[in-house]
Amino acid sequence: MSEPVVPPAPGSAPSQAVYLCQISETVSCGACCGLYNIKSLSQDRLEALLSSRTQAFASVPRTEDDIYAFQQKIERSLPKEKPFPEFHHCPFVGLIGADKNRIGCLLHPNASGNEGKDFRWMSWYGAMACRIYFCPTSRMLPPVYQMIIRETIDHWYLYGLIITEHRLLAAFFRETEMRMARKIVASDFNENRKARAIFREFAGLKLDWPYRQENAPGPCHHVFDNGEYPRPNVQRANSAIPLSRYEDIFRELDSGFLTTEAMFSAEARLDDLFARLVTVLSFP
Repeated sequence: MSEPVVPPAPGSAPSQAVYLCQISETVSCGACCGLYNIKSLSQDRLEALLSSRTQAFASVPRTEDDIYAFQQKIERSLPKEKPFPEFHHCPFVGLIGADKNRIGCLLHPNASGNEGKDFRWMSWYGAMACRIYFCPTSRMLPPVYQMIIRETIDHWYLYGLIITEHRLLAAFFRETEMRMARKIVASDFNENRKARAIFREFAGLKLDWPYRQENAPGPCHHVFDNGEYPRPNVQRANSAIPLSRYEDIFRELDSGFLTTEAMFSAEARLDDLFARLVTVLSFP
């Protein structure tokens, strides 16, 4: 039987926030658990790592000593170098659900094998933080945008990478609304298959953006707005490369440009994406 997808208790999330953590049998987010804060985080490799971890934990007796031993074993197996050295990767983030198709906490009382007992006090942040913490997106991004993302991304890997990018998402919707000369509503995407596909294409830039700076951490990012890892400005090889009308988007994609032509090429890619989006929104 699947663990139920349970929303937070009333009042525990920001006013009018949309629940963003556990969405469906294939969509959930573990970014605040440091899910992506390991090297070589392609979808296949990360999924294989989590699958192996989940299977291993299934045979761990639910005692403090045995859970602690499991934690140490997992931590020793992880690469020593992390994209964000002062941020953690929780050894108890794994795959949950009926078919183990989404991200979740292996210590949660509803997780398989825990028999209703809450072991989250053994996690990095402790049980209280796991119950009450919500990422900056839940406060900073308007609920209508949150609902669109919830209903548009269909796999946990990309969902967790994009849902926590509130500045990138805000820039996307701001550009779309400027071109449409009106506010976006949920039905623009939720009832428009082509618009959803274009949004997924935009979100996918997180995975294969060819203009990412060489020293960037990759698709992952630091999800907390605590000033520890501020995003650098767009890197330019020389002062002759001008600022872009997409500067906010380029910054959130960790962009760097060696030539003006490269920046113009990046702009053209976004121009094409937004032009197609406006067309399908205007003529669904």
